[in-house]
Amino acid sequence: MPLNQWVAAESVEEFLRTTVRILAAEPVRNTLLLTVIDRLRTEGPYAFGERDPQLLTWYDAAGSATGALLRTPPYPFVLTDVPPESIEGLVDLIADPGSGLEGREINLPMSCEAPFIAAWAARTGSEPRVLERFRLYRLDELVAADPVPAGKPRLATDDDVELIAGYMERFWDEVEHSVPADARGMALLMAEGRVAEGIFWLWADESGAPVALAGHTPIVAGMSRIGPVYTPPELRGHGYAAGATIAATRAAQAQGAGEVLLFTDLANPVSNRLYQRIGYRPVSDRARLEFTG
Repeated sequence: MPLNQWVAAESVEEFLRTTVRILAAEPVRNTLLLTVIDRLRTEGPYAFGERDPQLLTWYDAAGSATGALLRTPPYPFVLTDVPPESIEGLVDLIADPGSGLEGREINLPMSCEAPFIAAWAARTGSEPRVLERFRLYRLDELVAADPVPAGKPRLATDDDVELIAGYMERFWDEVEHSVPADARGMALLMAEGRVAEGIFWLWADESGAPVALAGHTPIVAGMSRIGPVYTPPELRGHGYAAGATIAATRAAQAQGAGEVLLFTDLANPVSNRLYQRIGYRPVSDRARLEFTG
């Protein structure tokens, strides 16, 4: 039995057996990892790209699984809450060229940010850079928008794919520090897929023209996450994002989500105020770091 060490799973099935059942005990805090692993389970190990996922579990001094790390190349590592003593070993693994963990971004709980930065700087002499900090919210009780924005929501259709792809490209330009290399192709694929799943909503103004987008994820472990939410800059300030978000939230609930969650950029006070006004409450904070060396 492994003690005080990181152990790589050889397959998605092994990771499901050893680790996911433990993470599922706190589904809200572990929503990112649970969502990714569910897609790997249903669509196969290459659901996110052409390379095998990297799935690691931290085993404590008693041999119990108490944390996990996941990466689906080329996307960043995703780290769950882990004991402080696991961080140095994690840094050693990522910094080791022979480990195969060559990623250079990590999405981690805020409680792990300072220990990871200190351990990486001590190991490599290079201090990681904070790309963003964000907050996880969960819906308490949905509150109607006040004032109610002009217009009404509608489910996106195949005719909206080009529009939505354009929205997503503009969204990435605004919020991402590294826009995907083939942003247009990825945006079209995502728009087509989510429209087909019936999980993208548009807010249409009084003339019927789309003015905002909000989506929700498929339900995993009883949860659905809202996102992306986007209003073109020239159309902001009219409450359209609130209307679209409420529509997507209600749709997720109607499909059976017991918990509805969303992430916001902590650097954006407008969105943080908006989501709290319509009934979302803070759960925990995370950060995304970039590291070299």
